[in-house]
Amino acid sequence: MTAKNFFQSKFMLLFGILLVAAAWLALLIPKGELEWIINQNHTPAMDFLFKYLTWLGDGIVMAFLIIGLLFYNYRLTVLASFSAILQAIFISLFKRWLFAGLERPLAFFDHDQALNFVEGVDVHTTNSFPSGHTTTAFALFALLFIIINKNDILIAGMLLLGAVLVGFSRVYLLQHFVIDVYFGALFGILSVIIALFLMEKIFSSQTLTEMKNNSLRTKLFNKK
Repeated sequence: MTAKNFFQSKFMLLFGILLVAAAWLALLIPKGELEWIINQNHTPAMDFLFKYLTWLGDGIVMAFLIIGLLFYNYRLTVLASFSAILQAIFISLFKRWLFAGLERPLAFFDHDQALNFVEGVDVHTTNSFPSGHTTTAFALFALLFIIINKNDILIAGMLLLGAVLVGFSRVYLLQHFVIDVYFGALFGILSVIIALFLMEKIFSSQTLTEMKNNSLRTKLFNKK
């Protein structure tokens, strides 16, 4: 899938609608209010779900995807690697430099407010912007859409829903504000789009085809 094809895909169409809707909510609702409402509506089932679902945004999941792609084809392996590098740049630039020390919800809310926590989750207090887990999750599910290579609205919707749930988990677990998740999602998708453009600029069409037709599996077992 080329950068142009991905940009014009059903996945990006749905993502664009999501961005507009989320921006509208962010403008209407003051910082902290939506996070407070979500925090006050915890249930045991959602505690269990989001405690583990949030790990889909961990960097180790992206690492496993890249390793797995080595056995599928080199083109997708390089694409995922480029995306992972760009994610790291985005997160380091904003979280560690431009907005270093920015308070998270736990530090934002008054200490006398009754907050709900999920057992076993270590809630952080600083370096809130953006949400790194959300960045990784949106990049991960966008890459899965490219790997599946079917511009189907149902597939796009299901994959985008998976990314949204990971982003929501970061708010539910009191780790991030909605605005952190919003830009985390944006950075995740941007990392994939830029990676696609870089692939097309750096490598020739012939090289990209050769990379697509080869993998560690073909090298080890001498078959395509």
